[in-house]
Amino acid sequence: MIRWLGAVMLVVPTLAFAQGDNQIGERAFQRCYSCHSVTRGEKGLSGPNLAGLSARAIASDSDFDYSKAFRKFASSNPRWTPDLLDRFLTDPQAVVPGTDMGFFGLKKANERAAIVAYILGER
Repeated sequence: MIRWLGAVMLVVPTLAFAQGDNQIGERAFQRCYSCHSVTRGEKGLSGPNLAGLSARAIASDSDFDYSKAFRKFASSNPRWTPDLLDRFLTDPQAVVPGTDMGFFGLKKANERAAIVAYILGER
């Protein structure tokens, strides 16, 4: 959802996605597919599976060996919220210092909002 606040545009990730919005999120998520899947049960990628991310604790995919930094982060952040995931996608190292994730972040708020809604929303 996009809201105008005077001369400033605010992009607010929403979890309710229309079909067209879901396609935008899926397209934006393409940059994540090399390491992550949103297909339940898919294994063998270099990052954890993100299916059902909103319904489970952070760093709780039993098929993935999380870094010490990510396990520490998870101990004080029980679940991904839209805001927390947006901040992480902006600058992973700032949110989880020492993470092994080789991703430098997304600067475009509209891309992050689409990915957040796609990952945390119902598809």
